[in-house]
Amino acid sequence: MKNLLQFFVCLIIVLEANGADDKVIYVRVGDKVELYSSQLPTSYYVRWFFEREDGPELADTSYLGRKQVNQDSGEIWTSRLSISTNSLTINNMREENFGTIVCMVKDGTTEYKKLKFHLIKVIVSMKEQLPVIPGHSLSLNCKAETQRKRSVYWLKPTGNKATPFQGSVTKTAESQDNGEWECVVKDNGEESRFKFPVSVVDFSSASKYVYTSTNLPLSIPFRITPKEFVQKIPSEIETVEWLFTPITSSSQQTIFSFSPKNGQLKQKDPARELSYKNFTADGSFSLHKNLAKVEDRGTYNCSITFKNGYMLSRTLVIEVLEITPSPGTELISGHHLNLSCSTGGPLETGVTVKWVPPETSSLVKADLLSGHLIIPRVGTEDSGKWRCDLRRNTTTLTSAVITLKIDPILTVWMIVTICAAGVILILLLVLAFILFRRRQHKMRQLRHRLCKCKNPKPKGFYKA
Repeated sequence: MKNLLQFFVCLIIVLEANGADDKVIYVRVGDKVELYSSQLPTSYYVRWFFEREDGPELADTSYLGRKQVNQDSGEIWTSRLSISTNSLTINNMREENFGTIVCMVKDGTTEYKKLKFHLIKVIVSMKEQLPVIPGHSLSLNCKAETQRKRSVYWLKPTGNKATPFQGSVTKTAESQDNGEWECVVKDNGEESRFKFPVSVVDFSSASKYVYTSTNLPLSIPFRITPKEFVQKIPSEIETVEWLFTPITSSSQQTIFSFSPKNGQLKQKDPARELSYKNFTADGSFSLHKNLAKVEDRGTYNCSITFKNGYMLSRTLVIEVLEITPSPGTELISGHHLNLSCSTGGPLETGVTVKWVPPETSSLVKADLLSGHLIIPRVGTEDSGKWRCDLRRNTTTLTSAVITLKIDPILTVWMIVTICAAGVILILLLVLAFILFRRRQHKMRQLRHRLCKCKNPKPKGFYKA
């Protein structure tokens, strides 16, 4: 029993050693292949051949420093080969390069090991031309030109395995099919993967939330990928429509509608002051406005209906940041001030508020991270531009700015006014005093004119 176990262990070791000498490599035309010969002896001589060990010699290296590509191997090899101590690289594989590469390693004059690399061609193809219209057929094929036992299947851009059918996939194209598919060839437990980009017409995968402020323009980015689609296949589109749902309402409003068939653009809600450019120029269905307003907050939708009945739709949430000062932006030092920085609703997860006061403010070093800022007593040092940033980590999404004007309790004009009033009061008192004195003087003169005799006698009967 012990001898039988030793026999099986030796057999496994021998089989593993033999398997290590032959390596199967799946590769496509145009790919780069690197062949390695590890664990070289001290006095190594390495020679690379095509098909068999006595076939055309491609390159050789030695411990003496020799590294050479054989110029007699032909242009299909010499222009594509690069050699290092223990590896041979084939760049830009061509049809003629597929086959078996034999690596002979000697230790001095003694054969050390022999390696065989079997290069098998893989063809990855797609029946349709790119880009694919959603709703149309999508056919992918992956084929390995060998009789070896292997399995071939596809991985979707999401990473999920597609339903296998001998390396072929046929389905109706959808938006989620857009991206890199992978053909996986599995042979003897080892996987070879081949990426294949599939371009299905879709809206760009930008963030659902778009941030701006009442200080900035409004841009609602509806972009098609690939953008070349709208230049090559505009006849596939039936209609394009833009819709808007305000943040304060659930009723949907139509902003624009467009039909490539007659080339007419209908503006359904001119009061929104949104503009739209010809999308055939760069694949943009975006809407624009010179300056955003609070009334622009809400949900915008752009839908494209194709002639095959498939509808492509994209929804964006527009967040307009606004700073509201209470009681206002012009205050007197010592007054109470409330500053509110808001988009009119709860913020997206991970988005925070940060205030940036003027450099002269006493709060410039404070960490102001609340949407509501209360200053019990403002001072003249708080005058200037106050900025409110919306941030995700260290990235600023948008900013709003207001300018505060804080006057001192006694301003220069107030002092001038008080002084002027005092001067006027003094002048009025002086004038009143002068007029009073003049009146008294006139009264004395009048009495003097009425009494001219020295001893006036009273009228009537009197005793002598």
